[in-house]
Amino acid sequence: MTNSSNPWAPYEDAATILAEETWLQGALLSNIVYGVELTLFAICFALLVKQVNRLDYERPVAFLTFITVIFILGTFFMGANDKFTQLAFVENRNYPGGPSKYENDMFWIPVDELGNVSFVIGNWLMDGLLVWRCMVIHSSLHRPVLYSIMFLPCLMLLASVALGTVFLVQTSRSSPFGAVNFTLAYFCMTLALNVVVTIFIVIRILAFRQRIKKVLGADHVSEYVNVAAILVESASLFSAFMILFIVPTALNSPVAQAFIGAVGQIQTVSSFLIVFRVATGKGWTEDTSTKVMTNASSGGIRLQKISSLRFASEGSTMEVRNASKVAVNVTQELVHDGDMSV
Repeated sequence: MTNSSNPWAPYEDAATILAEETWLQGALLSNIVYGVELTLFAICFALLVKQVNRLDYERPVAFLTFITVIFILGTFFMGANDKFTQLAFVENRNYPGGPSKYENDMFWIPVDELGNVSFVIGNWLMDGLLVWRCMVIHSSLHRPVLYSIMFLPCLMLLASVALGTVFLVQTSRSSPFGAVNFTLAYFCMTLALNVVVTIFIVIRILAFRQRIKKVLGADHVSEYVNVAAILVESASLFSAFMILFIVPTALNSPVAQAFIGAVGQIQTVSSFLIVFRVATGKGWTEDTSTKVMTNASSGGIRLQKISSLRFASEGSTMEVRNASKVAVNVTQELVHDGDMSV
């Protein structure tokens, strides 16, 4: 069925045309996000290379290896995705049902399987990074508390690996859209893991922020507990984007196809932002909570100008006038954060 107002429109119904539009738009969106990913990779790589030296090389080298691996996986995915789009819209344009039907039916062919494997392995690694960041941010808590907090994210990470494996087996044999259960289950588990870890990280940072404000005042709120820290450390960007994909997928809407190609790239961008904060010294480390409180308490508390001070005692009076500044130094005893007391 063609559009009577456009003589050059294909002889397809509106639903088929919408499906083709969303597949093509998804490929374009994925390429746009890949450009951001490439830029962040170059920035992070340059920063980390400068930090490698003989005395301190383990963490920079570990991060260099991590970002290089996930960037290579992301590049493999992009190449496979672009080639698959070319196969659907150019080389097999007359496939029965059109390009969208081709993309739904041919998830098992080698070029697309390369993209699927790259996506899933990258997803596992980046989920692992987020779980590790959650552990680092909570590391100053007592061990029993830390273990109880980390139990659920670790369990969900294992479940994500298991479901991802099943998803790859499914896509290697037929289209995942013919039996959406494993596909939806895998992506829902990934979303649930990221949401849970996001909530844990946000609660921890906000609680620490309130403690600083209560003890030392709002002026001492540092870069480790500001809004940027909360959004980046918790990978909120990826969690929000996943919802845009999961909801249409659950509703069996073709709109999901506009987001599926960019899911992995968005997660890579979120991971690079975390690495960038760590590389610039703004990311949380195991001793951040103690360091922030120590730095904040090292300065003095300055009072406003006092025109006159009078000290009186029995039989004597002392008066000081026009004191320009009075500085009072406060010494605070820091106790290990268990949850950070001063």
